[in-house]
Amino acid sequence: MYKLTEEQRWYIIIEWKKGSLNVPEVVRSFNCHRSAVYRVIDYYRRHNDVNYTDRYNAGRPPALNPTQIEQLDRIMQQNRSVTAAELLSLTHFNTTERTIRRYRFALGYRPRKSVIKVKINNSNEHRRYQFATAHHHADIKKYIFEDECYIGLRNTQQIVWCKQGEPTPKKTISSLRAHINLIGFIWWDAYIFYRFNQWLNSDSYCETVDLLLSEHLPQLNGYLYVSDGIKWHRSAQFKQWCHQYDIELCEWPGLVVEPGFFGML
Repeated sequence: MYKLTEEQRWYIIIEWKKGSLNVPEVVRSFNCHRSAVYRVIDYYRRHNDVNYTDRYNAGRPPALNPTQIEQLDRIMQQNRSVTAAELLSLTHFNTTERTIRRYRFALGYRPRKSVIKVKINNSNEHRRYQFATAHHHADIKKYIFEDECYIGLRNTQQIVWCKQGEPTPKKTISSLRAHINLIGFIWWDAYIFYRFNQWLNSDSYCETVDLLLSEHLPQLNGYLYVSDGIKWHRSAQFKQWCHQYDIELCEWPGLVVEPGFFGML
């Protein structure tokens, strides 16, 4: 029992009080016997503490008491992205950031990248549901996906030091070192990528699409054309072009349908 560190014993108690203590996992992680885990819990029940006061535990007193450790765990539950410095500021404990990091680690917290989830409103939710309903049985082999982008190599910035409230100095350069405009089309059995020079508008977009897809148009009759909602993708000229070649312009929802959304139908 005395081979377990104070942080390990507190981890056992915290998980036990939350009802999520996995004894076999603790035994593997701490390289101890399962009876040691239950002795820690038994000692806590009798003394409301995990710091043994007999001769085997002589030395420096613990940095945080049981109440402070529970407070630390509670704040971590409420502020998942808080740093050790911020934890110290929130708790006002008389200790160091290093100690906070040590207890945080002992409580079982590990760094992860947060999961990104886009906020949606009721209108977007309704549009997504309508899209999923309309295309539930659609043939993915008859979709054309299109997008265009700008790629520039312009690593010309530098680190500058400014006081709070001061504007950031601008660095003037003669020109961008390199940049290209790309447009791409992907469908089931083919793809096209093309570099263009001019900035797109309703007219130039129609001309570019017609140029790149001209030899494939007989094959693409009846296909669904998927692109984002930028204005030249929904212009009257492009809608007329789609109608001319029997291509359906897809009203893509504002937010992409999540995986598994069709299963709700």
